[in-house]
Parts: sequence; structure tokens; C-alpha cells
Amino acid sequence: MNTTAVRLRLASGPDAVGTARRGLDSLEREVGSATLNDMRLLVSELVTNSVRHARSSEDDQLELEVSVSRGLIHVCVTDHGPGFEVSARTPDDDPGSGWGLFLVERLADRWGVSVNGTTQVWFEIER
Repeated sequence: MNTTAVRLRLASGPDAVGTARRGLDSLEREVGSATLNDMRLLVSELVTNSVRHARSSEDDQLELEVSVSRGLIHVCVTDHGPGFEVSARTPDDDPGSGWGLFLVERLADRWGVSVNGTTQVWFEIER
């Protein structure tokens, strides 16, 4: 079983999202442009959340790991932040922000959060 992998360490600052998105470019031939566009959007949301909420400085790093196999795409963003509890959007939420995990919920087949010394937010797309 062949698996393609991308693993990036990113400075937790304003350039992290663009660097993460560009880091997926090598996967286009394997996953196709439509799937790659979905992956870029979801990676952008997870990396943005990590930069905003991990309470990190720009000297801290986060990690993006992507594995692509014949049947599955698995993406994980890891940071050293305190983590969070997943909650559904409510009518009182700010309509101008907070849509990242909503998009992950809609576009990914599965996703989750693991907190154990680091915070890992991951999603999977079946192929």
C-alpha cells in the first residue's frame, strides 16, 4: 500500500497559513484539484485556529502532517496550546467568525481533537 506524506514544521505566526497551503501543492497530481482545494481550505482553518488560540509566540512551532493513501486522506495539525472543547455553533455566536470547524464538519468525513500534552486537530477525507 503506497502512502504519500507531507510533514511540515511551521512558525506559529502570520505566515503559517500560506506556508501550510503551499506545502500541499505536491499532492495535486495524486488527489486532484477539487480535493486539494478542499484540503487547502480545511488546513487553512486548522492552522489559523492553532495560530490564534494556542497562546503561542511566533518562536513556537506547529506541525502539519498529511498522509494520502489509496482510500484515505488524513490531516493533523499539532500545537502546544491548551486545547479546547468542541461545541456546536449557536444563534448567539459571532456571525463573522468561528466558521472554521463548521467547515471541517461539513467537508471532512471525520474529524476530532486530541489533547495530551499537545493539541492535535485532525480530519479525514475518504477517497
